[in-house]
Amino acid sequence: MNMPSDTAISLPLYDEALKFANHGEKMIQIAVRALTLNIYNVADEMVYQFLTTPTASAYFSSLILNLKNKCLHVDAIINGVKESFHEKKRDLLSETDRILDDFYYLKDILCIPEQRLNKLVTENIVNMLILPMLLTLLNNRLSNDTGLSAITCLYVLCRLLQVFDGTNLVNVIGSAVLFSFMPPNVTDAAESVVSARLEQVNGLAVCYQEGEEMVDLQHEGAENFMMNYVLKHSLEFTELSSCFDSSPLENSENEWGGIFSCIFSRNHSLMLGSLMLLFTVADSKDLHYQLAAKIGFSQVKTASEMIGSTVAGHIQKIVNQLLKVLASEPPLSVPILLHAAWFLRKLLVFLDQKLEDNDCHLFKTSYEVSCGHLYEEFDRCWFDHIPDVLKSEWANCKTALEESSQSKDPFFLLELASIQNPPSGSMAFLLLSSFLLLFIFLLFYLCCLLLKSIVLPPASFLFNISGNTGPAFDWQRMVDCVKVFVLHLQLKPFIFGGDPFDNPLANLKNSYLAQSGKRYPSDLSLASFGSEVALGSGIPCKIAFSGAGTRDIYVIPIAREISGKLLLVERHPLHSRKGVVIAIAPLAGLDPKIDEEHPTWLLVHLRDFEPRLRSDETKTLDSHTSLPEQGRWILGFLSAKDCKAAFSVILEETRKQRSFVENLVAPVLEEKLFK
Repeated sequence: MNMPSDTAISLPLYDEALKFANHGEKMIQIAVRALTLNIYNVADEMVYQFLTTPTASAYFSSLILNLKNKCLHVDAIINGVKESFHEKKRDLLSETDRILDDFYYLKDILCIPEQRLNKLVTENIVNMLILPMLLTLLNNRLSNDTGLSAITCLYVLCRLLQVFDGTNLVNVIGSAVLFSFMPPNVTDAAESVVSARLEQVNGLAVCYQEGEEMVDLQHEGAENFMMNYVLKHSLEFTELSSCFDSSPLENSENEWGGIFSCIFSRNHSLMLGSLMLLFTVADSKDLHYQLAAKIGFSQVKTASEMIGSTVAGHIQKIVNQLLKVLASEPPLSVPILLHAAWFLRKLLVFLDQKLEDNDCHLFKTSYEVSCGHLYEEFDRCWFDHIPDVLKSEWANCKTALEESSQSKDPFFLLELASIQNPPSGSMAFLLLSSFLLLFIFLLFYLCCLLLKSIVLPPASFLFNISGNTGPAFDWQRMVDCVKVFVLHLQLKPFIFGGDPFDNPLANLKNSYLAQSGKRYPSDLSLASFGSEVALGSGIPCKIAFSGAGTRDIYVIPIAREISGKLLLVERHPLHSRKGVVIAIAPLAGLDPKIDEEHPTWLLVHLRDFEPRLRSDETKTLDSHTSLPEQGRWILGFLSAKDCKAAFSVILEETRKQRSFVENLVAPVLEEKLFK
């Protein structure tokens, strides 16, 4: 270290290391940051003098600027035109991991017990990152002058609060969030609402600086004094809105700015993001008790204690907004419903009063719709898995709903924004492409009509109206229906009363075990590939396998309780009354049909997508999942009578299996739905 006149002017090792601070290689970045942290931890007066000089301290400013650039890159990924959702999610995960790395690095710096270094880093974080993002939210803008969107701001602020525990940054953000709840009519009539909120947030920064000037930061207790000074002035602003605290929220959402405008936004990502920020602030253990009392989520438990709180007095309105999301028609995507249910459960815990009749009606309607959608799945190809999925999703949803705001990953905000808000350029391109394809197909169809010698293609070739089909997508739809139903089931005790720890699906498992009874070796439902079984009432037919030629077999459909199988059995070479199982297909999803042109042919469909369920996880589809095409068997019978007989017995065994599953699940779904 060069030290003329007892003043540190350079630290060669430090200076050389910073040249590689933004190196593309991850391991080099880790080495540089480890070295800088070791230098920051050196308890030497001259080292800290050097680090706080304008030249050396520029590193901290550049660190925040690079962090902002990464946030801008997150926005660019969300609004990307060419990327698929899977590619967006992969890139978003990578970029947010880099942001988290920066946050933890900054946190490590703030954990060093040196006030001057803490002050320098905190000022850069507040002035260059937090305040610009808060201005975006408080000014009710979708993006700020730098192009950073409100969604990204909400994500970054939530993540920042989760990482920087043990600091006063939560009080800075909490104070600014409280300013946003001031209604426009308490501001000067000559000024716009936006100007008022700008002055409020800028006033917070001024108070922060005044507090620093009034006290020596090296003195013991100086930090607490400064924060109390800032809070004293910030709470003066909120006292101006006493009429707001005690009056019901009856105004249109357009009359409210800041976070409230996001909470009542029609953009579900903004609504959930603003609530996420609010809960993250309220649940922070570092939140000042006065701010906590104003927000009213963490310490407040009873309605009488909520009277003086800014947010808790309007829980009823927020609950109504979330219930509208649950009851929306057509139903919203499952991720939106899942996160809305998480917020709803959190709010209902704090709400120590009954919901209004309109809110109860909204939930009842939504609950009955979820029951109806699940009931429809009994007529589809995965009804035999419904009991297992119900049990697994109960545990999954319970874990998700009970997750704390401090551990809940706000990454879901970026995912929803990617799905919910496709860029306008991309939408225009998709619409134009659709019209061009439609025009080409119509032109082709017209040519076919004019040239009768050309065979017309089927309508399904021209217009794929049904969209995604097949067992895999049917499975995902069934899992989503179960998930939404279970969400309602777990919210029900918080709305209508009851034990929230009661698991109605526990009886489902017991009933299933009780009805399963004892199995016997002769039970055909236990047959597996290669098993020897009695031909019994099997119906003879032929089937052609690729590479194996035509084979004479017997068709044996069998349903026992929740299990249902279609066995293809080949006669045993030594026992005329026995056969060997050469193929098995689940009864559910067979959807048998007799070929119209060949009345002796029976077509049955196969579920080529077969999930493997575990007690703690339900297999779901990702957007990049490679799916097999749906297979089928064509069974050729000796006569049309035999074909009809096989068709009837398959339907009958499937009905028996479905009936058992319905009766098993009926107590959970309410019996009236099955009448």
